[in-house]
Amino acid sequence: MRSSRSASPASSLRTTSDRSSLLSHVLPTTSYGTLPHVPARQTRRILLTAGIKMAVLFIVSTAFLGGTLWLALPRLDEEDRPDLRIPKSFEQLKALNLLLKKYRDIYPARIVICYVTTYLFLQAFSLPGSMYLSILGGAVWGVPIALPLACACVATGATLCYLIAAALGPALLVLPKWKAKLDTWSATLNAQRENLLSYLIVLRIAPFPPHWVVNVLAPHLGIGIIPFWFSTFLGIFGVTVIHTTIGGGLDDMTSAKDFHLISWKNFLGLSAVVVGVLIPVGLRYALKKRVGEIALAEDEEEQNNGYISISADNGDTILAQGPLPTAKKGKGVATGTLILLSDSEDEGMDDGLEVEEDEILESGPRIVVEEAKKDSEQGHSMPVQHS
Repeated sequence: MRSSRSASPASSLRTTSDRSSLLSHVLPTTSYGTLPHVPARQTRRILLTAGIKMAVLFIVSTAFLGGTLWLALPRLDEEDRPDLRIPKSFEQLKALNLLLKKYRDIYPARIVICYVTTYLFLQAFSLPGSMYLSILGGAVWGVPIALPLACACVATGATLCYLIAAALGPALLVLPKWKAKLDTWSATLNAQRENLLSYLIVLRIAPFPPHWVVNVLAPHLGIGIIPFWFSTFLGIFGVTVIHTTIGGGLDDMTSAKDFHLISWKNFLGLSAVVVGVLIPVGLRYALKKRVGEIALAEDEEEQNNGYISISADNGDTILAQGPLPTAKKGKGVATGTLILLSDSEDEGMDDGLEVEEDEILESGPRIVVEEAKKDSEQGHSMPVQHS
């Protein structure tokens, strides 16, 4: 015993070290996109490096956009060149609409290439003007063509922003403000993992938070590219229907007030989209609850398998009962009686058995040992010798 006690401290130390080595694999490590606490000087250096990379990427993308427009756009007349710009007002939008319609039938493929490239550029860097491009698409091609085209451009451009944030976004997370946003959204998404796609679709429909915030934080919250793209496409679908429908009547409008973006019709339409998105969530919840009830019933049935629960008249419960005896030919079988005793009566019998003699409740047939019987017969037949 002493040797075992003297060895216990070493064994406890060894056990503690083993536990620490095992727990080291379980403890959460720094996830992708997060950085540990760094000094202020190093933080400024990280932000400066990321800013330089972002500026270079923006310049290269702008040059790519300019080169694409220079190669794809048809030769414009001198009076049409001032109208070729990203629309930021209603007047610029109408002028660009007239310009594109002028060259749409002559160069259809080139107009589509220029439209898609411009849309992707705005979405990748979260620049304003996407709404006007959706309206412009409805005015140039109509809702049946402009609707899927605009949704695909928004989803693909947001995915480009996703990739940029994945490459350069960790630098923002050294700032306390962005780190707090990441922690808040991480806790929210962890609670919605089972309904992640529906949750992301609702986020796209809702005006808050801004879409560019979702694009920047998504790669650091464990959201994959494929669900991100599909959720963006489906989430922007309802709003794009409104924008492209407005574009269909752009020629008859005189000011931006004719857009009627905020109306009961648009509100009810978006509400119907939200309800449609949440229907799978409700069905999944109801199915999960039903499956849980079935599984619980099966578990209870398995636990009670082989047991027959019978309630007696006095409230006691018989857990199991053997088969009833069957009579054989030529033999009578005594019927047994099952007596249920309460706890008080059972204790009284136990106390009585301690002071009283054993009582035979029922006896079976007499058992005769053959060898003992033979010995007894031989003993009676042997003669008695007298000394």
